Amino acid sequence: MKENLFIKKITTLFENAQASLETTHIAFCFDDNYAMPAGIAMSSVISNNLDKNLVFHLFANNVTNEKISRFNQLNNDNVSIICYEIGDDFSINPDTLVLHVSASTCLRFVVPQILNKVTSRVLYLDCDVLCTNNLNELIHTDLSDKYAAVVPDVDKTQEKQCPACDIPYGEYFNAGMIYINTDMWVDNNLTDKAFAMINSGKVYKFADQDVLNILMQGKTVFLPKRFNILTSLTVGGKEDNMIGNDAVIIHYVTGNKPWYQLYLTPLYQRYLSSSPWANNKLLVANENAPSTTRRYAKLLASQHKYFAAIKYYLLYLKHKACKKH
Repeated sequence: MKENLFIKKITTLFENAQASLETTHIAFCFDDNYAMPAGIAMSSVISNNLDKNLVFHLFANNVTNEKISRFNQLNNDNVSIICYEIGDDFSINPDTLVLHVSASTCLRFVVPQILNKVTSRVLYLDCDVLCTNNLNELIHTDLSDKYAAVVPDVDKTQEKQCPACDIPYGEYFNAGMIYINTDMWVDNNLTDKAFAMINSGKVYKFADQDVLNILMQGKTVFLPKRFNILTSLTVGGKEDNMIGNDAVIIHYVTGNKPWYQLYLTPLYQRYLSSSPWANNKLLVANENAPSTTRRYAKLLASQHKYFAAIKYYLLYLKHKACKKH
């Protein structure tokens, strides 16, 4: 099958299972820049789900061996990790990858097709998430005759994307958390259909998310927001402190990610500190988005912290100059 052409190599990092526990399969797709966030997300899943065997399927696109080897430190007696190395023939029509979407997010199109050999259910998660509660309620969702369990996107996105994708208002979902019925996916050939759409030349504003919404329309189970709480961070903000204790998945949307110093929140810091990435030096901000550093300089100036404001403004100018070259 052609989707296997994308997989250059499959490596089992380690395999552990306790006979008395049920097993949950979880998939992440990432490139080199997202290896650390993927690891922190996995670490948060493990710490809140010691009551089940967890099999993580990592679809890694051009990730260094050094970064992959760090995942070995997540070894636990209920955890297995399998790494799928993506080949060079994986490519997506660049015209449709607008916003800050990377080609790696489109790897989720192959996940259910490949994993159907081992499981009829897989939980796909974006890397910019934290799991802050047990997944039992989510993974026991009945998916008979449904492609997936999902959470609706925010109103602002519904308003724009429902008409654009010809979907009834309120039924456009965010694709950062999808609990997938792989049998139904394969029976309906969604992998081929998804690649045909994304590479057709038509520009989809939210790329793979739009494609999945169109393909799965009317065949999804909508879950409460707490299974994919969309959170936009501001500089020095602590937006995730306002989230209820029943949250299961917190999803940091927008380019303001909590693994940058400017946006690190106490909650993310807690999960970072208990992960194998605790000693990683965090970048101040996304170097591809200098405006975040400028906004921080402005905030510091408004707090009369002028020396610090100048420092960050100079950093902004440096980022901006680097970006031009």
